[in-house]
Amino acid sequence: ALLSAARPGDGGEADPVAARVLAETAEYLGAGLADLVNLFQPERILVGGWAGLQLGPAFLESVRDHTLAHALRHPAGRVGIAMGRLGPDAVTVGAAILPLAAFFARGGRRVPVDSPAPVPAWRAALGGRLAGQRGGG
Repeated sequence: ALLSAARPGDGGEADPVAARVLAETAEYLGAGLADLVNLFQPERILVGGWAGLQLGPAFLESVRDHTLAHALRHPAGRVGIAMGRLGPDAVTVGAAILPLAAFFARGGRRVPVDSPAPVPAWRAALGGRLAGQRGGG
């Protein structure tokens, strides 16, 4: 409804409050993406998912401008910001790839059924702290 009010498709008059809210949203999103650009220096950022598909085409240029304005010059000059092509199921597709990535990381071998499950790093770290507290008083 907000997007329709800000950019009516029937040639009607745009609601100025809705347009300002979406412009501010594009600025905040651009500032957040700029932080990611500064920290990770990615080559490409893809905007997607259901929200990205709704807002992206109309506001991608504004988000891109704000990102480049807030990011450091060197990483900003190397990043491309575009619309993702996986559609609204991008998160689902990404999550489905996680087991495949683990399988390929093991060289395409299955985990033996009788092998113990690896202890998660957070549990091992917590276990070490608890053991230190018990022994030290």
